[in-house]
Amino acid sequence: MQNEIWERWLSYFRPQNTFYYSEVNERLEVRWLNGKKILDTKDSNYSYGTLQEVLDYGLDSIPMKSVNSVLVLGMGGGCVVDSLRNKYQYKGLIWGVEVDPVVIDIAKNEFGLFEDQNVKVIQADAGEYITQSDSQFDLVIVDLFIDIHVPEQFYKVSFWENLLKRINSHGFVLFNAGIDLDEEKLDDFLFDLPDNFVYQIILNVLESNTLVIMQNVY
Repeated sequence: MQNEIWERWLSYFRPQNTFYYSEVNERLEVRWLNGKKILDTKDSNYSYGTLQEVLDYGLDSIPMKSVNSVLVLGMGGGCVVDSLRNKYQYKGLIWGVEVDPVVIDIAKNEFGLFEDQNVKVIQADAGEYITQSDSQFDLVIVDLFIDIHVPEQFYKVSFWENLLKRINSHGFVLFNAGIDLDEEKLDDFLFDLPDNFVYQIILNVLESNTLVIMQNVY
């Protein structure tokens, strides 16, 4: 009986998980882990948590001192902004593209993303955005997951030919290419990349993610 009373008392002070429903991502959950708020989909971490660690692993290989403009395709809750600002000391403008309006609301209301006046987020499909935009960037971060899958359109050569136009000469791309990505699929993707790209592959990041770091050498 005493234990039940103690647990009931603690529940008033323990942060509660919050659930959202999205037509794009279905179930989304904001929860607390080790005193930190994170965003999860049904099957995976979506922002902060392990995803932030994965992206940081890739950003460690990019010379951030040469980066003066950033585009994030798949902004999510904005954990990459936290890394760029606080770990890599990038202070410039960050453009973000996010297809899911519910995720944008979560980023704003749960994670305070828009408190940073140098972050601009557009609700759009990433493939459509890069065909319509005429801006160019020193770094493009591509993290376009729906739950645990990267939609097929983002492996196609047409997407990467269009994305190349958005990257400055000698600019970089960090592509979170998949979870437990099939080796044949990775080979096919790399074979079709535009010749302007030189690339480095990092396998088994946090045991399951594949990262591809590219540079536009022309």
